[in-house]
Amino acid sequence: MAILELIVILIVSVTVSNVISHFVPDVPVSLFQIAIGLILAWVFGVFIAVDAHWFMLLFVAPLLYNDAWRFPKRELWELRGPILGNAILLVLLTTLVGGFLIHLLIPQFPKSVALALAAVVSPTDPVAVQAIAKRVKLPANVMHIVSGESLINDASGLVSFNTAIKATVAGTFLLTDAIGNFFWMTIIGLIVGLVLGNIVSLLRDTFDRVGLTDVVFHTVIMLLSPFLIYWAAEDIFHSSGVIAVVAGGIITKILSDQQIDARNPEISVTAVRTWEIFVYLLNGVIFVLLGIELPQAIDVVIKSSQIHTGRAIFYGIAVWVIIFVIRTLWAYGNQVMLYIKNGEHKPDMKTSLTLGLSGVRGAVTMAAVMTIPTVVADGSEFPQRNLLVFVAAVVVIVSLLVATIMLPFVTKERSARDFTQPEMLDAEVDSTSEAHKADLSEAQARIFAMQIGIQTLRESQRDDNRAIVYELVTRKQGTITQIRRQMPMAQTKEPLSDDSELRRVALDAQRDRLQQLLVNEEISPLTFSSQSRRLERLENLIATDKTYRMSTQWAWELIRRGLRSIRIWFSDETTDKVKKETSLAIRETSKAAIKKLSEHMTRYNGDTVSHRIERQNAYNLIVAYRYRIEHDKHLDTPQQREIDEKLRMELELKALNVQRETIQNLYEQGRITRQAGINIRQFINFAETAALAGKNES
Repeated sequence: MAILELIVILIVSVTVSNVISHFVPDVPVSLFQIAIGLILAWVFGVFIAVDAHWFMLLFVAPLLYNDAWRFPKRELWELRGPILGNAILLVLLTTLVGGFLIHLLIPQFPKSVALALAAVVSPTDPVAVQAIAKRVKLPANVMHIVSGESLINDASGLVSFNTAIKATVAGTFLLTDAIGNFFWMTIIGLIVGLVLGNIVSLLRDTFDRVGLTDVVFHTVIMLLSPFLIYWAAEDIFHSSGVIAVVAGGIITKILSDQQIDARNPEISVTAVRTWEIFVYLLNGVIFVLLGIELPQAIDVVIKSSQIHTGRAIFYGIAVWVIIFVIRTLWAYGNQVMLYIKNGEHKPDMKTSLTLGLSGVRGAVTMAAVMTIPTVVADGSEFPQRNLLVFVAAVVVIVSLLVATIMLPFVTKERSARDFTQPEMLDAEVDSTSEAHKADLSEAQARIFAMQIGIQTLRESQRDDNRAIVYELVTRKQGTITQIRRQMPMAQTKEPLSDDSELRRVALDAQRDRLQQLLVNEEISPLTFSSQSRRLERLENLIATDKTYRMSTQWAWELIRRGLRSIRIWFSDETTDKVKKETSLAIRETSKAAIKKLSEHMTRYNGDTVSHRIERQNAYNLIVAYRYRIEHDKHLDTPQQREIDEKLRMELELKALNVQRETIQNLYEQGRITRQAGINIRQFINFAETAALAGKNES
């Protein structure tokens, strides 16, 4: 039971951190997750004993498999030189040179421990870099190099780290044994990954041929693959499970792409989305666990008579400086070599600094450092384990903070696109000329397409589907309003509309009509009171900012309905009578609002922008009131609900098809960029899938 509670706490913590990050986007979400972990440990006393084997299996294996699966093959091949140089040679250089300097800086660390620390902080974390790239425009080649090297340097760095840790545990360190062990783990791990990746792809293709195309079944196979590959490499062949997982992910992706036309596309979409959720949770949980582990390491460091807390923090900052300098000088050296070889592109320190700062440490580093054993072979404590964890954590935090603060100053540009979106990895980046020619932004194109869809719904309106048409039109109009509110001011060709005056006009008309119904004794005081309170709530909502509003309106609405039912039960009125009166009040007040709004529209018959906006707002409100009338008159029986569901699906699909055609026309006319068209079509496809979900026709 305690394990289940802990899992729930970790998942809730990750969710809360992402909510906070949404409102504070300039701070990497990883820092919020570490802070939440610290709160859980210090305030609530949460402690987790991390087992090295299951931690690597549960966290590192799927994260690396997902990175290998998603990275584009074309960029990986075109930048193979810089990527392999950064991923292998730079990691080895960082491990050896950095380890030597760390040993001189921190004499408490034995040489093998210093090498382990240098190795574990050498891998970069593309997830953290991509989070920063949401607001900072990094050069495309820098992003691809960092993402590409992360696939391989995670493997090379962790193999070096494991070699140094095993040497520390054994108590001896022989260079020849270390090199032999390194090559065994690397080569055998590579072979195991390639073989098992081929077997997984062969099994999936075999299942397809025999007709076993169940989406859930194939998704489960995809989720199990990294765990099986890692386990086989580590426990059966005693090689590097990390390298095996990366190799397996790459070969599985290559073979899967060859079968993409023959395989059910739903399988690919479902597998990708499932992996996104899975990796989203794993990345977050790792940093929350780091926050939980830090207090123990901090407590040991504080209580230590050998190391002052301030000195331990200084060690962490100094280690980051060492790693940063090595990486920056390496990047500059690469530019010098290319200039000597090709005579093009003079060395640029700005690019070198960008590459140095973008080497942010993150999830894999912390996942590995928390697997350090507590004891060595002779039963004594692992030398300076808590200090090693503490220093590594400081390096991760400092790298995140410095990158967040310094990259905007180095690049001096804001990001024009989100590098974290998967379509950006597989789609070509829009050229400057294409982006310049396009006169509609993605949000503007979405609004235009939805307006065409609304017009299609209006043209499809008949007596039997009027209520459904009004429902769909009202929903799409609400979506358009949300998109406009989220658009930057520079993209809004028209001023943001304010329909508060129109809503008050409609509410006043409803109140007058409701009063007449009471005076004419067409409704009882109970119904009048209930409807009056409803109008008061609508009036209160007019002045509120509904863009980002933490509301408990739904809870109060349930309470009000419950109290209203109790009042009806204790009153002299019957439930059927109250229902009829409520229905009458809704219809009559809605008609009064429509009449008043129609009269109001006649005052704005000019062709100015403000008059067009006012007429459009009035029409939107009229549609909403018409929907209320039609919905109230509509039969509510099981048979009618089935008919309505069929009509709703047909109309929704018809509108979505028109929206898709509109986006294609806008792209062919050059009015939107290729990437905007891809994003909007993907959104339409998801909406279509949602409309069809669970609709099985016999």
